[in-house]
Amino acid sequence: MNDRKIAVIAQCDPNGVSSIRPYIDALDIPNGYEAELIEVRSDGNVADTYQRAMEQSDAKYKVYLAAGSILLRLNFFAEMLRVFEEPAIGIMGIVGTAQLSTSGELGASPMLKGRLLYTDDTAFHGAVVEGATEEVMAVSNDLIATQYDIPWRRDLFHSNCFFAEAQCIEFRRKGYRTVVPQQDAPWLLTRKREGAADEASRNVFLDTYSKDIYPLVSIVIPTFERPHYFRLALESVLAQTYRNLDIFITDNSHNTETADMMRRDFADDSRIHYEHHPSYGLYENWACARSYDNKDAAYVNWLMDDDLFLPDKIEVMMDCFFAHPDLSLVTSYRELIDADGNKLPDIPATRPIAQELTKFSGETIGANILVHLTNFVGEPTTALLKKKFMLDGHDLGFSGREGKYLISDFPTWLCMLSQSNMMYFPRPLSKFRMHGGNEQLSVQSRIRGTISWAMAIRHAIERNLFLHELSTRRMAIAGWLVIASRLLQAVTKIPEAWEDTELKDLLCAHAAMAEALRADCHIVFDIDTTLVLHMDED
Repeated sequence: MNDRKIAVIAQCDPNGVSSIRPYIDALDIPNGYEAELIEVRSDGNVADTYQRAMEQSDAKYKVYLAAGSILLRLNFFAEMLRVFEEPAIGIMGIVGTAQLSTSGELGASPMLKGRLLYTDDTAFHGAVVEGATEEVMAVSNDLIATQYDIPWRRDLFHSNCFFAEAQCIEFRRKGYRTVVPQQDAPWLLTRKREGAADEASRNVFLDTYSKDIYPLVSIVIPTFERPHYFRLALESVLAQTYRNLDIFITDNSHNTETADMMRRDFADDSRIHYEHHPSYGLYENWACARSYDNKDAAYVNWLMDDDLFLPDKIEVMMDCFFAHPDLSLVTSYRELIDADGNKLPDIPATRPIAQELTKFSGETIGANILVHLTNFVGEPTTALLKKKFMLDGHDLGFSGREGKYLISDFPTWLCMLSQSNMMYFPRPLSKFRMHGGNEQLSVQSRIRGTISWAMAIRHAIERNLFLHELSTRRMAIAGWLVIASRLLQAVTKIPEAWEDTELKDLLCAHAAMAEALRADCHIVFDIDTTLVLHMDED
């Protein structure tokens, strides 16, 4: 390998006409170095073309130029060599991104950095590069400069798509960094490259590199004795276009129907971790699901075993997180379906809260949830969460003191919204199934939920979260009293309910909330939230 030699490997125009040599001859060549020009025709398979050209040259430094690209900076070689003084840098490009979009395409990625001048007299100005160079995940195929020879993946890609992104990841796998330099003025003149990416190449790229470039997302599914719905739910996860998933299932079915199905049909999927706990009751199974914490996963999405994900749910939500680092959760409109999967009309809680993709401040949404006592965010299935904003970095809840009165969704949303913001998609990305088996429809569940709302309002006021003004505190408390009073009126038709401990706790909370309205909205009630485990209870 000649470490004093630079090879420029330039693609010719499709018709084979070359016009680049005068531009290469005009560049300044550093003292002691030599440069050679290797002109190539890709015939559509760029990775193979570049591999053959790489093997043809003994130059340590290689600059791969797309067709129609012209170096504008006369001392480009000196600038490149200065970058490559750092041995850990393997690739230098002109435009790059620190995070590829979930489509794999660099052009669709957020926070592109670098500059380009186009032949139609327009230009691209990305975000400012911090420092002399900035590390990126991948660079565009307009210019790829290397100081090491690592094989191009001609075994994977047979078109002009994804070969550049793949090469950057191959360098990363070898421990080398990819960077873009700071440019006061564009260093490269090139053509705009348009057209849809080849889908076959995209799938190969995502199948091969998703674990290298995308965060791991945990999907947590608690299930109990409804294998038909559960299978549909699990298959909706396996159909996700986002590949890097970790799937945890805890099953407390007292029969083996679900366990047999898992062994028979899903045992070969390494992403799935399935546990069967036939001795567990409802609370034990939830405790098992809540305790699951894959330290490698920075994001989590719960999935109720009768709900469904749409295929691109995780993909589009992860792109939101990539583009907006200030988000704690991403949610969407959720479509109501019946027991057979047919679409149902919206209920008040599921009506769209925006008609276009909208970022809401956590403060705004949290205050509206408490004042209107409505879960605008959705059920656990609906939202994708950044784990670091959850209780203890992975657990559900708002105060952490809910105990047996923990409702899995809105207290968790309040915890996360108190720290950061939310993005909302107006199109459905999940489906919420309403049927006779919904646990939240029972009177006992309604009592627990109402108490949970009271505890959330109390915690928000204690910590001065969301409800900052006396007027909004009164609105939240008064609204809760209306709901609780209606529930108490309904319970009068169930004489045996009055002996239930949870109803007595509701009465205690009701008295405290009414008293709080008479004073300064300071809420004081003492109820036993201890979770008593009942085996075989569902």
